[in-house]
Amino acid sequence: MEKVLSKFNEITENKFDFIKLSSVNVNVRKCTCEFNFIYPADKETLVRDRRDYIESVFGKLIKSVADVKFNFKKSHFDFDFFKADFFAFLSAFPTLASTLSDKDVKCDLDENGVYVITLMLQESVYNYCVAQNISSAVDDFLEASFCERIQVRFVSIGKTDLPEIVQTKSVSEFVLERPDEGRYIRPQNVEEFIGRIIYEPAPYIQDVTAPKESAVLCGTINNIYVQNRKPKEGEEHSDRKFFKFILEDFTDKISCVYFPTKKTVEQFSLLMPGKQIVARGKVEEDTYRGDGAKSFLVKDICLCTLPENFTPNRIRRRVPDEYTTVFPQKYVEEKQYSLFDAVAEKKSVPPYMLGKTFCVFDIETTGFNTDLNKIIEIGAVKVVDGKVTETFSTFIDPCEPLPERIIKLTHIEDKDVIGQPHIEDVLPDFYKFTNGAILVGQNVQFDHGFVSAYGSKLGIYFDNTLMDTLSLAKTYYPGLKNYKLGTLTKFFNVENKGAHRAIYDAWATLEVFTKLAEKLS
Repeated sequence: MEKVLSKFNEITENKFDFIKLSSVNVNVRKCTCEFNFIYPADKETLVRDRRDYIESVFGKLIKSVADVKFNFKKSHFDFDFFKADFFAFLSAFPTLASTLSDKDVKCDLDENGVYVITLMLQESVYNYCVAQNISSAVDDFLEASFCERIQVRFVSIGKTDLPEIVQTKSVSEFVLERPDEGRYIRPQNVEEFIGRIIYEPAPYIQDVTAPKESAVLCGTINNIYVQNRKPKEGEEHSDRKFFKFILEDFTDKISCVYFPTKKTVEQFSLLMPGKQIVARGKVEEDTYRGDGAKSFLVKDICLCTLPENFTPNRIRRRVPDEYTTVFPQKYVEEKQYSLFDAVAEKKSVPPYMLGKTFCVFDIETTGFNTDLNKIIEIGAVKVVDGKVTETFSTFIDPCEPLPERIIKLTHIEDKDVIGQPHIEDVLPDFYKFTNGAILVGQNVQFDHGFVSAYGSKLGIYFDNTLMDTLSLAKTYYPGLKNYKLGTLTKFFNVENKGAHRAIYDAWATLEVFTKLAEKLS
């Protein structure tokens, strides 16, 4: 078609070079073909006056046995109409469409006469857009739909302060684990139950934002209960009822409300907890809870079966090619002798450790709650075929004063962490350091819980196999008074000159693990 447009402009001496092809609709059964063109609003008079001539030139250039029709539409940018068309276009991307509301789309006219459309996105959705290169599809949509100059910007409003992307085509550092699937669930065996049948895939509940005029969600019903509606003015009481329930998919759950009619109240009552449904309705902010929670006002309901063994399609950060903030140190045995005599001693390697890579690590934190407390130090030792190859050690600035009890326990003070790297800079490097290794720790679930919680916010998932020296010691050495690291180091005659400091505890844990590996062999 580009050749046709080029030839058209040549014949017409570029008098109509503003005309753009928007789409072509072909109906094979009816043997028809529609060519849809758009033109700028200020050219409307010219196009109307010369339409017969324009059509005749195109008619000579497009030779077809089909019945050919030409449609011409004025391109006039109106923000409200634009949003309607744009949201319709985004329905092809359920993860984005389900999370985007009117208030998240802004429009400005810059000094160059360009309409700048800004999409304010959750961090995970922003990452999805980058990974899927949705900006390229947006380019095609704008080119086919408008003659005005329009620029769409994707902006993350997440905690990691990621940069905005403006119609970028560069390779992203974020990728979907399964790029062809997107982030939605396809219900199976859909059966009409209340209202219209629903064929659309459902985005993850985790991704849905409010307000959303029309959304499709699926999941398992929990906790159904019925309430009486408020009486109308002049009524003492009301017999009208409505239902509340929780809908839970593989990623999150949402509170739902359904207002039945006289015809559907009995039908809805047949639903029981445990039923799997796909529903269409409106997502609103739950003003009653007031904590950013969402409420789903259900209109249509279909019975369905959710996919078995479903695994959410996570947005993952690529393994970095190079270290950027924390640079591991190559282990030189003689250099470490003064710190750990035991490590420097020549000893045989337990057979269990051969052919494997272990990363023995420890962290220090400001508390025990992954939602409230911060990581302030990470220390790790990499072991390949039973030999130490590298160490990883860094303080982390928590951007808040350290609790007094943590200072007393670890001897880490505010002056030690102020100005040190932030957790979002450290974890990509730690991810690279641990990639492909078995993670070993003393009560490893605690340490792994923190790095996993903070990592998942950055698209970093520490899915490594875990080994816990505490659990192993309980299994192979029952009867000890307790299984704290200090108790185990004494039992195995391991020296730890810096207890409650991450790198020293990591070294001590490695020595304990080496002793336990002899049992595993």
